[in-house]
Amino acid sequence: MAREKKPKSVRYATLKKRVKSEYEHTRQYKTTYKDIKRIFNWINEAVFDGKLAPFNEIVIKDLKPQKCYGQVTQWEWKRKGTSVFHLEMCEKYKNKKEFIDTLAHEMVHLYQMRNAGDTGNHNKLFYSFKPIMKRAGIDMI
Repeated sequence: MAREKKPKSVRYATLKKRVKSEYEHTRQYKTTYKDIKRIFNWINEAVFDGKLAPFNEIVIKDLKPQKCYGQVTQWEWKRKGTSVFHLEMCEKYKNKKEFIDTLAHEMVHLYQMRNAGDTGNHNKLFYSFKPIMKRAGIDMI
């Protein structure tokens, strides 16, 4: 028997409660694959109705040379007609809030590229998610 989906408002409230408890960690945060997958699932369920496929690969690395907190890269094979999406996240963040805000930001880029067929730039579609994330207690960086 399929699980009944909760209304959006309930899902946002649940996500907001979960995120708020995570934000209480104010010390420097060291990124883990487990947290990326766990929090990805929370945000995916609440904001994207569970329709956002996970990243094909997740890499935790030093992103100082790129001067960013996280990034999504797309690898495309035109002859095969396939593409994969990699998430790259910093090894450390100022605190867990910065980590969650960054992950949510990168998830919007993934949605743009994979689900909406968009370029993934900071455009009207990208910024349309800002109030949605805010309702869920997330500040898109």
